[in-house]
Amino acid sequence: MNIRPLFDKKTVFSAEVFPPKKSGAMEGVIRALRKIAALDPDFISITCGAGGNGGATTSDVCSVAVDAFDLNAVAHFTCVNMTKAHCVEELETLERKGIDNILVLRGDVGEQSRFFDFHHADELAAFILKTYPACNLIGACYPEGHVEADSLETDVDNLKRKIDAGVTHLISQLFFDNAKFYRFRELAAKRGIAVPIEAGIMPVLNAAQIKRMVSMCGASIPYELSRIIALCGDDGAAMERAGIDYAVGQIEDLLAHGVDGIHLYSMNRGDVAETVFGRVRA
Repeated sequence: MNIRPLFDKKTVFSAEVFPPKKSGAMEGVIRALRKIAALDPDFISITCGAGGNGGATTSDVCSVAVDAFDLNAVAHFTCVNMTKAHCVEELETLERKGIDNILVLRGDVGEQSRFFDFHHADELAAFILKTYPACNLIGACYPEGHVEADSLETDVDNLKRKIDAGVTHLISQLFFDNAKFYRFRELAAKRGIAVPIEAGIMPVLNAAQIKRMVSMCGASIPYELSRIIALCGDDGAAMERAGIDYAVGQIEDLLAHGVDGIHLYSMNRGDVAETVFGRVRA
């Protein structure tokens, strides 16, 4: 099912899960899918397997989500370690499994990362649509700018190329300051970007997690959240409760400001998704 028309009628709620690191170890993701499915999300997205490219684990989890839980599934595809030949193979697999929503990404750069036929998400998007024209493409966006971009304005100009390549809606990187998301949304509109933009929200469950995420994506930590982290200290249970409360507050404010959708980075914590969506959708 093409998920793009959902935005024409409602505020969309979705969640992200990741595949197991080891082949065949599906128990954890199945538990997460079961809890998330009970929340009746509009769709779920499944991140890439090891090595960056879509890989068998991504399509396998998509199949479980669709066949076992009747969920709309979005498969992540990255430029990292992706050749045209391998891309065609993976697209044929997704098409056979009835997965027609794809999130196109450049992908994170690590020691094992290589770029062969694709270097940017717009290049991958154009190739995918040429190869699999019936699919629907989603793109990523960065409310505070990509960490490698010279400026937010430059990053939004790059984002416009994704839209021109066929991306029909956007999911944002995680952020903790809603004011920065609203600024980004206004700037995108001024650049002629009119597709729906979902806000990506990740509840902070422990201090180590937020340090790792911030180092990877460059999201800023507002004073209120840094104060909460300091007050919780090493009390993991308190941090988890406070992190969920903060995420719920973010979402409530975003809904009040007419956000197109909320995309929850669940970290495969079905219980956290249950709590957050249970409170904001009550």
